[in-house]
Amino acid sequence: MMMMIKAMWETAKEITLQRIVMSYQLRSAALLVPNQLDGLYVIVTGSTSGIGYYTARELAFAGARVIMACRRVDEAEKIAESWKEDTDDSKTLHVEVMELDLLSPSSVRQFAAEWDQSGKPLHILINNAGILLLGESRQFTEDGIEKHIQVNHIGTSLLTLLLLPSMLKANSARIVNVNSVGHHWGTVEPKSWKMGAKEERKFSNMMSYGSSKLAQLMFLKALSTKLISMGRTSVLCVAVHPGIVESNLLSDGRMRGFWMLDPSEGARNVVFCSVGADVLRNTTENFAYYSQCKPGRMSSLADDPKECLRVWDETLRTLGFSPNGYLSEIVANRSFS
Repeated sequence: MMMMIKAMWETAKEITLQRIVMSYQLRSAALLVPNQLDGLYVIVTGSTSGIGYYTARELAFAGARVIMACRRVDEAEKIAESWKEDTDDSKTLHVEVMELDLLSPSSVRQFAAEWDQSGKPLHILINNAGILLLGESRQFTEDGIEKHIQVNHIGTSLLTLLLLPSMLKANSARIVNVNSVGHHWGTVEPKSWKMGAKEERKFSNMMSYGSSKLAQLMFLKALSTKLISMGRTSVLCVAVHPGIVESNLLSDGRMRGFWMLDPSEGARNVVFCSVGADVLRNTTENFAYYSQCKPGRMSSLADDPKECLRVWDETLRTLGFSPNGYLSEIVANRSFS
């Protein structure tokens, strides 16, 4: 009951304050300047619409070499061309499109393999893609994983792990997970991730979404802790609540309100966490959780190292990796699959 009250309080704060606070933060945050990010490779998942679209666009116009990782390749290529047409003749926009479907582990592996073969470092990975299914019944992937968990956590975590060697090539790198205040509504029940699991409570898509975002947050925190313990301090891990944003997650019109941010406003939170120097000064073991362009409050579960480790272990097992050995192999630059 206490956890539910805290979740309601955190959500109420976001709804009440986000429009006021963000209007100030958006005005005061320094805009990116052209060529500020020259030479940096950035991957943005889910970049054909919403927050991902505006995040990828702003970073590209600031000089980054942006890779739009998305399911709808044709649409992404049209978007990239339209961005290039918006630039003057003196500037070259570097935008590449690569196919990625987080519902499919094979698609994630193929994407990571192609990037690895390119030999390029990766400076910023923005895990933006996510789903919120508004329905009454649970939905599963072909592999029997609940879809919220697969896209928002399992697929995202697999992509992060497979791209980690490329991030370790860079002098410094950031993993930015677009999270949600909804993680306060989540629970840690790894058994419920898979088909056939006995449900301990009535299924709710909102609760499932919150649990997937909680797992994503806890996994990232555990990854940061493990990297630090292995002496790898070059990768900064940041989870960011972009605000309650009017986006494709709510495309059927439900749950919309005047207090919602538009996607371009939400993207400013993500861009801030991707390149902002202030973030470096507000980390613990190279990890930070941000909301409204400032350090935010995580749920008590996400603050529990043992619970984070439990999510890490179960995630690695779900992916078919050794919880204790896989990351060590990556850090030691040994071969992996």
